[in-house]
Amino acid sequence: MGASAERVTAALRADVLSGALAPGARLTEPLLQERYGTSRVPVREALRALAGEGFVQLRPNAGARVADVPVDDLADLYAVRRVAEGVTAARCAQRVAAGRGGELVAELEQLVEEGFAAVAADRRADGARLNAQFHHAVARASGARSMEQVLRWASDRIQWAYATTVPQQGERAWTEHRRITRAIASGDPERAAEVMERHVSASARSFRAPGAARGA
Repeated sequence: MGASAERVTAALRADVLSGALAPGARLTEPLLQERYGTSRVPVREALRALAGEGFVQLRPNAGARVADVPVDDLADLYAVRRVAEGVTAARCAQRVAAGRGGELVAELEQLVEEGFAAVAADRRADGARLNAQFHHAVARASGARSMEQVLRWASDRIQWAYATTVPQQGERAWTEHRRITRAIASGDPERAAEVMERHVSASARSFRAPGAARGA
């Protein structure tokens, strides 16, 4: 895949995950060419790539559209996240204990402040993006490459569900992110894993499928 196709793929993926392109939206080549300032070939490559990832549906003689959010898969995705993120949080705390986690803690603290600001301004898409950045930062800093890849795959789909079907999680989620940051900063691996796992479990419980009663 060329650089132009990679750019269009990344931009299209971001627009789908944020809800800027809603599930079911038609994705015509002229529209995407204009939206991303590119030619037909990179657009076609991007559509094929995202169809392979499950974010786009390509239908013979009917064109492309944004796929439906895989709500039925979320319970399994959260189960994967709970275990994997407990491991990554523990490894980050170990790095702090070894004197190598100062930059991560500073990054997480900044993301928490930005997350609270997004909640206050009711910027749902920004909140979903910052939430993903927070968890990706922990996974990346853990040094567990396989865990990072698994979590990015699962987190993208969970971010997509939240951005397109329910209100942002609000202060609860960012209060828990602050607790995770403090647990990692303490250098206690067991504590960091416990707090992270509780957060992922709470996020799973808070999700409501499309059409479900809000606040139930």
